[in-house]
Parts: sequence; C-alpha cells; structure tokens
Amino acid sequence: MTNLRITLQLFLAATFLFSAYTKAVAPGFFEVLLEQQGLVPSRLYGAWVTRFIIAIETWLGLCLLLSFYTRFILRFSFLLLVVFSVHLGYLIAIGETGNCGCFGEMISMSPLASLGKNLLLLSVNGFLLRYKFRGNKKPLITWLLLPLLFAAASLVWPVQTQPDEVVEKIPMFEAETGIDFANGSYLVAIFNLGCEHCQEAAHQIAAWQNNGINLPQVAALFFAEGDTSVADFNAITESNFPYQMIDANTFFDLIGSAPPRIYWITDGQVKQYWDETLGEDFLTIFGS
Repeated sequence: MTNLRITLQLFLAATFLFSAYTKAVAPGFFEVLLEQQGLVPSRLYGAWVTRFIIAIETWLGLCLLLSFYTRFILRFSFLLLVVFSVHLGYLIAIGETGNCGCFGEMISMSPLASLGKNLLLLSVNGFLLRYKFRGNKKPLITWLLLPLLFAAASLVWPVQTQPDEVVEKIPMFEAETGIDFANGSYLVAIFNLGCEHCQEAAHQIAAWQNNGINLPQVAALFFAEGDTSVADFNAITESNFPYQMIDANTFFDLIGSAPPRIYWITDGQVKQYWDETLGEDFLTIFGS
C-alpha cells in the first residue's frame, strides 16, 4: 500500500507541474482565455493571475514531489481542484465546448473532458488524504517557495504594459520582402488565419487599397491555427500582403484581448494600434 501511496503522490505532483508548464510555454493564450471567460476584467489582470497560477501549481507540484507539509498541501490542492471544477461546471452549463485552458494550448480539452480529469485528480487527492503522513518534511523554505516562484514567473515572463514593447517582438522582413520596420511607415497586421474577424479586417484593408486610399505599406504576421492556409486566407479576403509566420507565443504577445490587432509603426515606433475593428479614425488618418 505504501508503494501505491507514493506512486499516486508522484502522479499528482507531476500533474500539477505539467499543468504549470503548459501555461508557461504560452502564457498569452491563458491570459486571453481568462478574460474571455469573464474571470478577470482585462488582459493585464489576466497576465498577473496567469503568473500566480503558474507559481501556485509549480509550488504544489514541488511540495508533493518533495513531501513538504504533505497533508496541508493535499488539503490545499483538494480545495483548488474543487474551485476549478466549479468553474468548469459553470462553463458546461453555459454551453462552452472550446478549450478550457487547463493544459494551456498544448492539450486542448473541453470543459466536460477537463471536469472528468479533475474528478480523477480529486479521487487520487482524497485517497491520499486518508493517510497520516507521519514524519513528512516540514522545512521553512516551503513558505518562501510560493512568493519566490511568483517573482521568478514575473521575471521570466514579464507583464507587457506598453505597446512600444511589441516592436522588439516583430521580426524583420528583410530576407524575404526587404521590409525593415525601423525605417518608414507601415501597417503591421496580426492575423490568425482561421479567425473570421481577421479575415474581415484583411478584406477591408485590401478593399481600401484597391479603392486608392493611400495606406502605408501593409505587412501581415500570420498565426496558423486550424486548417486554413495562407492561400485560403488570401482567397477569402482577396488580399495578398507580404507576410511572415509567427508562433503562438509571439501571436499572443502581439494581440490585445482578441485578434486581430493592426499596428501603425513609423520609424520603429508604434504611433497607434487598432483592435478587432478599424473605426472611422483609421480612415480619418489615412483616407485624407
């Protein structure tokens, strides 16, 4: 029975560590998801909550792995799993079927599937709580680990607060297109190939170009999610912008709460940006 207890404890520890890892590899995805699910009022709050969740899941995993304050940690993890499960129940009740974000973007799970996973983890956690755990380790470092992990998460994945910071994340186009964002005026569009709002924005920009509106050079940074290819996107939107593919981390770093985002960059500095829709101010600036 002792071997079973140790195995289950290691399994629970590994699950928390893996969950933290999946959020850490693409924190922007989880930040956006928290806002979309109504758990935070803005993405900025979502960024801080994401780093706290990464820290707390890492803390739980390490403490279980090292048997630090095991009984307290198991009680805490049980309560946390109950809270997560209640939220998943709410998502199921409102008909949400998309990725709940429990394992970030790495493993897409519906709220129902994730609730089943949580029930399994609660069973394991409850089973482990039956034991007395006499003589388990109780080092004082346990209580320093959580703030240290949160500080480390905030340093490794700093919260982005200024739009100008995105310029450093935008790759250069010299190799394929000759575009250098450090010189001249450009519109840089951040598009998800399968996103309908992105397709609408691209179609509108292409139509304005065709109608003679004097827009700066347009460049697209494409993120591929799903089966839509660049050729499909161009056919749907009747556009043909010079482009470069970007990964999930760069994409979520460059958008706001939802795609698309259009940056107006002049000589390497962000002058303005638009989220989701291009309003009248866009035409006021470039249509005159």
